[in-house]
Amino acid sequence: MITRAQILTLILNRLKMLGEELHKPALVQATEQTRLFGDKADLDSMGLVTLIADLEYDLQQHVGRSVSLVDEKAMSRLTSPFRRVDYLADYLVELLNVPKS
Repeated sequence: MITRAQILTLILNRLKMLGEELHKPALVQATEQTRLFGDKADLDSMGLVTLIADLEYDLQQHVGRSVSLVDEKAMSRLTSPFRRVDYLADYLVELLNVPKS
């Protein structure tokens, strides 16, 4: 089973790699409050797609099942899970049905 802390680590590690590749220090030093998409975000739409695809791969490796992060459930939320790192981590906890601690 994967924990929220492990999910957060996966997200932050992927952002660090993307930040290094894109030469964006804010992504290298991302925190839970880092914006992923929208105003003042350091990722463009292609960067977000890359992050999502990489996270789906990472999650499959860690939990042993395919996970689709972009679906009707994600898109119908009032607050997008792709707006900030903490929102994405919470969404993944809910999606994978794991404890938040």
